[in-house]
Amino acid sequence: MSIEEIENSIIEEFELFGEDWESKYEHIIDLGKHLPLIDPALKTEERIIKGCQSRVWLNSELKEGKLVFTADSDAIITKGMVALII
Repeated sequence: MSIEEIENSIIEEFELFGEDWESKYEHIIDLGKHLPLIDPALKTEERIIKGCQSRVWLNSELKEGKLVFTADSDAIITKGMVALII
């Protein structure tokens, strides 16, 4: 799936909620709850994204020729946004 197709899929997904911002926030939080857990050993200072109010750890690995990202956050809404990005 291309980036444009993924982008359109996310837009369509959020359009289902219309103007209901509370439902959109709940959906983002739910996405974060389903984000795969990362190895606690990867939650190091060098993997923290600087400048965030909450802590966000981002890890990348090369697997089968593809760059694969994993992440976690200590804040539920931020974790959901990270899930969207990944």
